[in-house]
Amino acid sequence: MEKKLELILRNTEEVLTEKDLKALLQSGTKLRHYIGFEISGKVHLGGLLLMGKIADFLEAGMDCTVFLADWHSFINDKLGGDWQVIKKVALGYFKEALIAALKCFSVSPERVHFVLGSELYEGPVQWENLMEVSKHTTLARVKRSVDIAGRQAREGIDFAKLIYPPLQVADIFTLGVNVAHAGMDQRKAHVIARRVALNLKLHPLKDNKGKKIKPVAIHTPLLQGLQKPAVWPLDKLDVETKTALKMSKSNPRSAIWVHDSPEVIKEKISRAFCPPDNIEFNPIINWVKHLVFWGSNEGEFLVKRAKKFGGNKTYYRFDELVNDYQEGALHPQDLKNALAEWLIAKLAPARKHFQKPKIKEALQFLEKYA
Repeated sequence: MEKKLELILRNTEEVLTEKDLKALLQSGTKLRHYIGFEISGKVHLGGLLLMGKIADFLEAGMDCTVFLADWHSFINDKLGGDWQVIKKVALGYFKEALIAALKCFSVSPERVHFVLGSELYEGPVQWENLMEVSKHTTLARVKRSVDIAGRQAREGIDFAKLIYPPLQVADIFTLGVNVAHAGMDQRKAHVIARRVALNLKLHPLKDNKGKKIKPVAIHTPLLQGLQKPAVWPLDKLDVETKTALKMSKSNPRSAIWVHDSPEVIKEKISRAFCPPDNIEFNPIINWVKHLVFWGSNEGEFLVKRAKKFGGNKTYYRFDELVNDYQEGALHPQDLKNALAEWLIAKLAPARKHFQKPKIKEALQFLEKYA
């Protein structure tokens, strides 16, 4: 159990709650996981981090599902709100990009269930769950939760956007999963799921003894975007600020795609914001922490540099790297170069996956719309 907990909890920002997670493990209840993705632009390193957590979950014995949320994408006007384009991109590009990311962690895609939203919604169960979730959720809470779709509730918002949060919550109960997984930006939906769980009568979640339970929510860190914030320095780095400054599909200069070429990776990292006097908002430090060291203090990271600049150095502790950086013993450009080389090697399986003609074609189709 300790080993399973270590795998599940590492490189996470928050678990709601660890007590509930331990109770599920102790009861012997099968852990059934899901993470949902809107079908929008290209898959960036945030997707890599999330697929890496799936690798951890699989090793811990979880049953893992990736939910391709085509209905949510339609509601949120992704890809121009074109239903046929959304469905084609979902299975043609998006699923394959996530499979490519899984391969970077040596995970066979056959070990993960991929579920398309429109297929899940064909029967009555999703709509029964949507009604029950909505019955136990106030309009005020729904309006506060619309920002999980990257929107703000305001007078001009269309009503479908208000359906988005309870629809996302209903997904959890329709899939019958007891572990909901996402970045911190999806926290509000998971809080609603936990609040309504014990009130549901039609399709509640239960442990292996038949007792109603709340889903455990596991939130992974948001990777920072590569660009300098519009206002600098930052006054605070709370959840809202982190969400606003995360890597974004809508801003290609802030992100690296999982299938980027080595040349593009080097170019993007080279011009990234990397202040020598700040480690709290420093995307290069942030990426090294959560991708290279996987949220731990122990790992292995090689920095190559000329002898006149100190020669090569391998860091086995993240705090040692941070200390060298703060004291000026590790130059920002040397750190950038090392991270670029690490990413090029890490993403090699994804680039190979995208050499397949059909997948290349799917990427080209997406690029017409995103």
